[in-house]
Amino acid sequence: AAAAHYHMGGIVADDEGRTTVPGLYAIGECAATGVHGANRLASNSLLEAGAFGRRAGRAAAQEVQPPKAALKPARASQDLPPEAMAELRAAMTRFAGVVRDEEGLSALIAVIDRLMKAHPDAVVLTAARLIAEGALNRRESRGGHFRADYPDSLPTALHTRMTHSSVIPDAPQARAGTQAAEIV
Repeated sequence: AAAAHYHMGGIVADDEGRTTVPGLYAIGECAATGVHGANRLASNSLLEAGAFGRRAGRAAAQEVQPPKAALKPARASQDLPPEAMAELRAAMTRFAGVVRDEEGLSALIAVIDRLMKAHPDAVVLTAARLIAEGALNRRESRGGHFRADYPDSLPTALHTRMTHSSVIPDAPQARAGTQAAEIV
């Protein structure tokens, strides 16, 4: 149902696209601004991107100062080898698909943890871990999220928030003190 889109997550952002990380802005499909929910239907996200893109650009231009020294390119994240990617895809489909439960999500997290030990810089594993942890922590069924072990919706929808470091506390980025955007 189209209404399911209003209950899905995104990066928490204000009405000018600011996130909890200085200099990081989010608008459109990736943002949870409260205007249209978080993951909207295409026409709404395009309207939001058009309206908020300009606001975010102006806010960023006023806030962000040019660097005093030359910027160094960020280290590219490691891609997963084809075998590991196939294993992750199969586990995500099996345990984080349409119908989820605690047993399957816990099994998925174990697979992700094992893959993260072998491939600590693979961003796709961080994304998979955030999905799995978010689904495990939501003990109800709402929108596009159905838990077989919690089939009912709570009377009042609750927003939950998590950050990269709250889900993966020993990640290199968290140890280095890098800030993480809040995800709803």
